Amino acid sequence: MNRYCKMSLILLLCLGFSTSVLAVDFAFHGDLNNRFGLYTNQQGFFASDQKGVIDDGDRNDTFASIKYRLWTEATSNDGAVKGVFAVEIGAVRFGRSGSGKGLGGGFSGDSVNIETRWAYTDFQIPSASSKARVKIGLFPFKVNSFVWNETATGVQFNAEDYTLAWVRGREALTGSDGNWGDNDLDALMGRYELKMDMMKTGLFALYQWQDTNETTPFAMTSQTYQIKQLGDVEFDLLTLGVDGSWSMSDGGAPIFVNWDLMYQDGSFDNVDFTDSLSGISAATMDYDLSAFFIHADVGINLGKSTLTYTGWYASGDDDPNDDEFNAFITTDVDRADSIIMMEGGYTDDVYFTERPELFDKGFIMNKIAFDHKTTEKLKTGAALLYMMTAEDIEYTDDLGNSQKQDEIGVELDAYASYMLYPSLELAVNAGYLFAGDAMDVFEVGGTNVVDGSADNDIFMTTAKVRYKF
Repeated sequence: MNRYCKMSLILLLCLGFSTSVLAVDFAFHGDLNNRFGLYTNQQGFFASDQKGVIDDGDRNDTFASIKYRLWTEATSNDGAVKGVFAVEIGAVRFGRSGSGKGLGGGFSGDSVNIETRWAYTDFQIPSASSKARVKIGLFPFKVNSFVWNETATGVQFNAEDYTLAWVRGREALTGSDGNWGDNDLDALMGRYELKMDMMKTGLFALYQWQDTNETTPFAMTSQTYQIKQLGDVEFDLLTLGVDGSWSMSDGGAPIFVNWDLMYQDGSFDNVDFTDSLSGISAATMDYDLSAFFIHADVGINLGKSTLTYTGWYASGDDDPNDDEFNAFITTDVDRADSIIMMEGGYTDDVYFTERPELFDKGFIMNKIAFDHKTTEKLKTGAALLYMMTAEDIEYTDDLGNSQKQDEIGVELDAYASYMLYPSLELAVNAGYLFAGDAMDVFEVGGTNVVDGSADNDIFMTTAKVRYKF
């Protein structure tokens, strides 16, 4: 046998051995989203973390961006083990040069803008139900869509009707003068699911804490009132909740209801807190938190149409001078219920807020949405929103007068979505906010006088060409 035959035989044996040992099925997926900010009259308002401003007159703009996510799944033939790895190019603007997230769309396209989106191992517990599994790594983590629903690193155990998880939001190395666990931000979550014929509900508890050896108070504002934006704050936070859905279709029109109810209790120490809107800083450094959130969708399916009412109340804080936080606080979420106020535009990396509340003033949402399946490929819809803050926004206007306002305004939204191919969507939407007087606090420059009366409405329309496979 010559050496070429020997090498061929060895190669075939190796390939056969690898196939039998690895026994892995590979799948490759993608979400390639091309987004267009077709037009807005107030580009300065759509700045994340509620930093937006409303300009004197119009600040017109149009732009385009790409957001591409690609991921690979490697699954054993018996389904017992799965590994997932995903990368994302996030919000790269056409024509915007530089290095960093969202940049690299200029000439030559050079930039560092690829992030790791998911990276985890998912495996079945041996000698257990096929639904008893463990995830370890960076994975999509959901407590509730209104408090925490994003990618996070941790360990999660899932059984048929309950979930347990430990997640670490931030890690800090222990210094020579520190204690074990100082400045680590950790969370424990437990959830129990109950399913019946027409109803399913979940009971959950989320406990989050961070110990710190820092002596300098952390400068916290109502604008950064969110767990993921906390620095060296010593805190304990317990969120208790119930959520679920109910649907009825026998003997009448198909009706559905979704609900969420949460209560939060905790303490925040070593905090130098400032109300971003009034500029008031409290004398205390230690706060007790007591807050709540309630939400419901009530809808009816009418053939090819659906009519839905959505309402929620997020509690807010009414006194920046006391030692209590009464505002509902989120950890990491992406709400798209409003095109103008939230991430409802298809350019969803350009938004005013991702949260279901405004600063620490809470939020009241009232929304009626109508969706219609016009053809097998075309869907259209419209919505009417009336929004307020749960507590007054208090500030001193340009004339030296004290103001108290709570009306965000009335918003009209509309969209159309067309499936050009089974995996390729073309869509356009638009939102127009008839600004309420609470929006006066965001006005800046020129003849815009902050006087307790809103002067500018806000309009935005966006589009997308999205390929998913």
